[in-house]
Amino acid sequence: MGLFLDTALGFPTVLLTPALVVVAGYWLFVAVGAADLDLLDGVDADGDAVGLSAFMGRVGLGGTAPKASVEDGGRRAGVPVTVALTVLVCVAWFVSMIGGIMTTLLDTTSTPLLLALGAVVLLIALVAAWAVTSGLVMSLQRFLPRRTGDSKHELVGRTCVIRIGDADESFGRAEITTAGGASISIPVRTTGGEVLPLGSTALIFDHSPEGDVFLVTRFDAALDPGRP
Repeated sequence: MGLFLDTALGFPTVLLTPALVVVAGYWLFVAVGAADLDLLDGVDADGDAVGLSAFMGRVGLGGTAPKASVEDGGRRAGVPVTVALTVLVCVAWFVSMIGGIMTTLLDTTSTPLLLALGAVVLLIALVAAWAVTSGLVMSLQRFLPRRTGDSKHELVGRTCVIRIGDADESFGRAEITTAGGASISIPVRTTGGEVLPLGSTALIFDHSPEGDVFLVTRFDAALDPGRP
């Protein structure tokens, strides 16, 4: 036990031990329902990954899934960032522990040498963690559902609420709630000189590639096919 604690709290494993504690705490919250599995997954109105999700994708750790359908609340059909990070941290910590234990077996008290060996162990641990996580993510992606289609056009026919100022032919911002319960903000424009006041409900009837905006008009509740 002494060797285990000394290695876990020694260089370089001590740099990864706090991350492991955070990961363990996160999954404890997930187990009791206090945290979501897709906590760190971020997408924009088009279903493209943003923030940490986009970064993970660029480094090959979870961004290879296709765009998610807007109807799914912006969730990507891929491995959640939290799962990829968990594997990354656990593998890096485990490899670092093994390397740290092997380093302690060397009969040396030279601090510079120990620091150099620790740096090498840390580098190996990070590379091994990336390789294992990337391979696992790529394998899992093959079995995950794939979605196709233009998510922008999935919004056509839906209603939204004007949220910033009045919407007209030159400016407009609206909020739409997806079927998954997520609220997203989209750029909207009217046609024919129509002006929609702040807080009014509008119907999205088309998407304009020019300016990448949604065309809206006043929503008449009497024409709602779902109205009883």
